[in-house]
Amino acid sequence: MDKLVTIIFFLLITSIGNAQIEVKGTVVSNEEEEGLGLPGVNVVELGTQNGTTTDKDGNFILTVTDPNATLEISFVGFITQQLHLNGKDSIFIKLKIDCIRDFLDARSISVYALSGIFNTPLGGKLDFALPYFSKGTLITGFSYQSDLEDLTFINGKLEYKHYIFNCDLDFDLNWYYRHLNLIDFKSSTNSFETNFNYENFRLIVGYSHLNIDNRITDEVRSFSAPVVGLGTWFNTAPFQLLLTGKVALFGNRTEVIGQATFYTKYVEFFVNYYQLDSFSELTIGIGKEFAY
Repeated sequence: MDKLVTIIFFLLITSIGNAQIEVKGTVVSNEEEEGLGLPGVNVVELGTQNGTTTDKDGNFILTVTDPNATLEISFVGFITQQLHLNGKDSIFIKLKIDCIRDFLDARSISVYALSGIFNTPLGGKLDFALPYFSKGTLITGFSYQSDLEDLTFINGKLEYKHYIFNCDLDFDLNWYYRHLNLIDFKSSTNSFETNFNYENFRLIVGYSHLNIDNRITDEVRSFSAPVVGLGTWFNTAPFQLLLTGKVALFGNRTEVIGQATFYTKYVEFFVNYYQLDSFSELTIGIGKEFAY
């Protein structure tokens, strides 16, 4: 009986020893030339405390308990990667640089005073940014301008900013509503747009729907048109400047929107231009963002 127990114990030890495998590998950056390794990278057998770090040339040796184990490779500033060995004892790993971008536009309320130069001298604007929503920031906004008599100019928006992004490129998904009420003319516009932001450049594409009610000619019509635009940023201390312009061509009617926004540490200042048919407005605004 003792001999049988000894044999079983010996077989168990042998099987455990045979299950172990020595894995050799090299870790490099995908930004560097092949062969230039990353030193100090953590290599750990997933689910265990068994691990090691790469040497000055990016090489490592690790004995794992299972030839089909999964290795987790991590290093500060790079995206953590998991690799299934599948019986391999020699591996080569390229780590991608992790682009950590801090967007500081969540959880804020912005209040602005507006003044139209041509038609609507008094107005205000309120923007509300919700906490992060599925990596992006959801921002709602409403502005109202008037001449305190017959003319009103209303703008609403819902922006889902940088819902997709990497190191250089991010996307915004936006909806804008504009309502113009004059003595003899009324219009409303719904515009659905996407911003493609690459470094300091912005491309705007979308679709816009316009409703027109001309009270003089009794014309009530609807139009649809694509929206195209461009934008760019200028980072010049002590402020950042964003310039954007976009246009929609509704047959013989054109809607033009331009904006210059100055961001400073304390306040935000902007100049907006809007034109539809014979109506145009140049609006100056100043406001401040409050975190909550």
